[in-house]
Amino acid sequence: MKTRLRCLIRRHLFLILFAGFIPLAAFPQESGSCAEKLQTAQTLFDRGQVEQVADLLSECMKSGFNREESLAAYKLIIQTYLFEDRLSEADSAMLYFLNRNPEYQLSPTDHSSFVHLFNTFLVKPIVQISLHLGTNLPFMTFVVYRSATGYPSEGEYSTPAVNFYGSLEAKMKMSEKLEMNLEIGYSQLAFTNTEDFLGTGTTTYKETQNRIEIPVSATYNIKSPGKLTPYGRLGLGPALTRNSGANARFDPSDINGTPRKPSDIDRKDSRIFLDIFGQIGAGIKYKTRGGYMFAEARSNFGIFNQVLRESLPSDNHSSDELSNTYYYVDDDFNLNAANFTLGYTQIFYKTSKRKE
Repeated sequence: MKTRLRCLIRRHLFLILFAGFIPLAAFPQESGSCAEKLQTAQTLFDRGQVEQVADLLSECMKSGFNREESLAAYKLIIQTYLFEDRLSEADSAMLYFLNRNPEYQLSPTDHSSFVHLFNTFLVKPIVQISLHLGTNLPFMTFVVYRSATGYPSEGEYSTPAVNFYGSLEAKMKMSEKLEMNLEIGYSQLAFTNTEDFLGTGTTTYKETQNRIEIPVSATYNIKSPGKLTPYGRLGLGPALTRNSGANARFDPSDINGTPRKPSDIDRKDSRIFLDIFGQIGAGIKYKTRGGYMFAEARSNFGIFNQVLRESLPSDNHSSDELSNTYYYVDDDFNLNAANFTLGYTQIFYKTSKRKE
């Protein structure tokens, strides 16, 4: 009797344990990783047990998924809300999904209900913010040569390869190909002029200007396959001189001559404060998620003569110090620059419900 009773107890205990194990065997992923939970949620949805999907994925939606898993989870939750006719919650979930993934493109595997809801929303780029970092190579045009002797003396202009340029630019999309841009940049322009003074020696004059440049421009995108897009730029804007400083020295040809030691001279009193420049350029950009990386070359052409001359010379005017000590007189010139930059553009989108 006791033996029979023990067998019955063992048999019922086995049935109880087996019955408890069945749901765990069917869905072992529920207590596993987020990737496993996503797989379980998909299985539940496919079986029509949609009421469990949102709760199963809720914790992992915060930080447990990678990007691809997050996309799949959002789509699954949206489809669950649609299946249950929770249309308001489906709208809210789709809005949140598109705010986080504004560049999402529909795929052939997307459920028809998801596609229909997706198409009731409009995602538009509202502004693009670009950061430019690079260098300037200044060059002069419309040069009228002048000399301390009173006779024109042609100098030799050169420029260093490294002149810092940095800017922030806001872009507004006008059409698929055309953008309007407003930029504010910090520009460093340095150049050297070397002149011979009557065969008695050489004057070396180095000047560095720091300016704020605010061009308004249009860029035209040239459509091409793939992620690379060439573009052209045309613009106009003011340049405001923050400061201009120079370093000058005179080296005599005769070894017995007396050299004039280098000296730093403030040139702001001899330079215009406001210049206007035209701009032309071209570049190429590479599409990334949410923005672009780009490389660009442009030229700025100054319109006004840079040199201010005093009608009544004074002892403390920078041009008098240069003339009397270093035998140097400013040439008249327009200041231009070839500009080379690399940068990144971040696109900011606005998502809204289409009007019916």
